[in-house]
Amino acid sequence: MKYLFIAILINAFISNTIAQTTVTADAKQAAVQRMKDSLTFEALSNYAQLYPLLRQGSFSTDIIGNASVHSKLNGNDLYEGKMKITRIRTNFNLPLAQWGKNRITGTVGYQQQRLQTTEIRSYNPGFSEQNRDITKSTGSFTATFSRSDSIFNHLVMYSGGISGISDELSSVKRVNYIGTVTVPLRRSQFSSLTVGLAVILDPSSVSPVVPVVSYWRKFKESDLDLFVDLPSRVILRKQLSKRSSASLGSELGGTLLFFDVDHPPLPQNSIYTNVEIRSGATFEYLLTKKVILGVNGGLYTTTASRMFDHDAQPNTYFYRSQAGSVPYISFSVSVLPFIKRL
Repeated sequence: MKYLFIAILINAFISNTIAQTTVTADAKQAAVQRMKDSLTFEALSNYAQLYPLLRQGSFSTDIIGNASVHSKLNGNDLYEGKMKITRIRTNFNLPLAQWGKNRITGTVGYQQQRLQTTEIRSYNPGFSEQNRDITKSTGSFTATFSRSDSIFNHLVMYSGGISGISDELSSVKRVNYIGTVTVPLRRSQFSSLTVGLAVILDPSSVSPVVPVVSYWRKFKESDLDLFVDLPSRVILRKQLSKRSSASLGSELGGTLLFFDVDHPPLPQNSIYTNVEIRSGATFEYLLTKKVILGVNGGLYTTTASRMFDHDAQPNTYFYRSQAGSVPYISFSVSVLPFIKRL
């Protein structure tokens, strides 16, 4: 889902840039264009401070406390215990091509997740109570085509993307497709509203069609910014100084891991998914002109985690686990846009 909002946010930003001015002298035109490009790029960097998904790259480490977990296999109790999660995530956005109102961008991501399960109480004779320590990694690449146009003098933005996900370099294990149509309804000095629809072709997706809403409001007297980007996040942000900011809210995310289950008759090639909600506070500090340090902490909550056959639907899962809410802390380093042109 995060790639969906990357496409929406980039298109929303482009819709507010200055239109080109025609001048007679080629030299003057080139100089004016360079100035506009510089101003536009600077504005994008400022915009990326408000929308982390627009940043050129990021690296983060998550530490999620011991959660009480209860799991079932084929509907029968399997075990209960405590699970601690340590996660490393990195993401990089790259402009690939641009012509007229069209652009192609690429996003490369990597995630390594360590699952440590202790204090196990087994309900199945075939499942031992020995502590478990599992580390899984996944990589992804997404190519997104986007275009801004107008219908009846009203701006409309389109995007389509394809993502490949795998845990090995020799093959792509999962391919997902996503398309969006968004329409900015209102924009003023202190507020904006964009609505649209996303179509997701992904076997593990909860719904193939998802409504999207992006709303921003500036509370001038208190110097607060409200961001409602559904279904991704709801954040209240305050600029503390020229270099520092703090925010409070909730964000929606999730993970996808590949498992090789060597226990017939269970499916050997399986996928493990979950949806998570992080609720808490974030502090960010602009270390240099392009580097931001961040720390985020609060409450980590997940929906039921599921494991199912690689070629099956999520509702045909054979394994299910439910974990309680636990504290978490995350440290991050992110880079504002620095690639001006191809």
